[in-house]
Amino acid sequence: MDARPVPQVTITPDGCGTSREVQQEDWEDAPNGPLRRKLSNSSISSTGSSAVESEDDLLSDSESKSKGLITLEHLVEVEDTRPPWWKLKTIVQWPFSATQRRKVSWVQLAGHKGNFKAADEGTILKKFSENEMQAFEKLRDDSLLPFVPGYHGIVEKDGESYLRMTDLLASFNLPNVMDCKMGVRTYLEEELVRAREKPKPREDLYKKMVEVDSEGPTPEEHSQRGVTKPRYMQWRETMSSTNTMGFRIEGIKHSDGTCRTDFKKTRSKQDVIQVFQTFVGGNIGIIKSYLSRLIKIQTALKMSEFFKRHEVIGSSLLFIHDHTDNAEVWIIDFGKTTALPEGQTLSHNIPWQEGNREDGYLWGLENLIQTLESVSSEATCEDTFGMVIKENKQSTARGDK
Repeated sequence: MDARPVPQVTITPDGCGTSREVQQEDWEDAPNGPLRRKLSNSSISSTGSSAVESEDDLLSDSESKSKGLITLEHLVEVEDTRPPWWKLKTIVQWPFSATQRRKVSWVQLAGHKGNFKAADEGTILKKFSENEMQAFEKLRDDSLLPFVPGYHGIVEKDGESYLRMTDLLASFNLPNVMDCKMGVRTYLEEELVRAREKPKPREDLYKKMVEVDSEGPTPEEHSQRGVTKPRYMQWRETMSSTNTMGFRIEGIKHSDGTCRTDFKKTRSKQDVIQVFQTFVGGNIGIIKSYLSRLIKIQTALKMSEFFKRHEVIGSSLLFIHDHTDNAEVWIIDFGKTTALPEGQTLSHNIPWQEGNREDGYLWGLENLIQTLESVSSEATCEDTFGMVIKENKQSTARGDK
């Protein structure tokens, strides 16, 4: 009988410049305790819900990031004989031999400690969020249902409540993954109001600002080595294409395990086009599949009653493709999606002014579609040019005149 596949695993070093897959020697002592390795704090979504939440979440005073350490969650007892392997949200597959599977009974859980756990094959558990649960319940009868992760109810595990969701990577083989954060802001209006109540300069936010742009802080902020939360929240959005295009690239993970998250200053359309070109590798089929899916999502959003009646903040579009040209786009992350007061609706495509709660989602999606159309056009031109060069070389070789 063939052995069942082991859940896929990726370990990413700080800085996320490169990634390495788990090596056999890493697992030698696994039965004696949890395997811990470093993971970039800015790792990206990979399952239909963010594994490691974006920099937005550092603004929470009660944040509980794992400081770069991953604790591998115990899934099955070593004594069990060939139990079903629970599949977890993942990036890079590393096949284990039967002997290694017997030795290793731990599977990586990335991100905020305790945010995700493994579930039955093809699903994952995400830590309970009232906002996200309500969103999934309302989406059951909405036009957006085909474009969001499957929701399978609430699960109690280890004394905690979790949302059970479909693992969006289950049908892919060594996928390439991109997370695009949608909208013109990634904070709720109420977060900005709360932040103004106690605008205390924070050194951690100052360091974050300087890391991205050494000239970002004002002379006063430099002297006090502190930046207030409201100031940082609004400054941050001006640095990326969130401000110029209504979306930003959070990060990319390639099938070879390498990843990039250095997009905080990627603002111009041409820069974004270049990132997408690299991501799809010039594959016209994948580009067209993404475009087709985005246009369907756009149509569904315009029809959606849910979308009209909610402020959609911090949500992402997750792009996934693999070497078989299988390609999908999913709407993920509803933790900050908030219902509007009764009778109020949003257009999602007009400028945000504090108080109107507009999020710019549709404006960003239109720009995203135009970006992919530009990528498609340039790839088509390159293919045509390449064919002409090839024909000319063949003609020259034959001695045609």
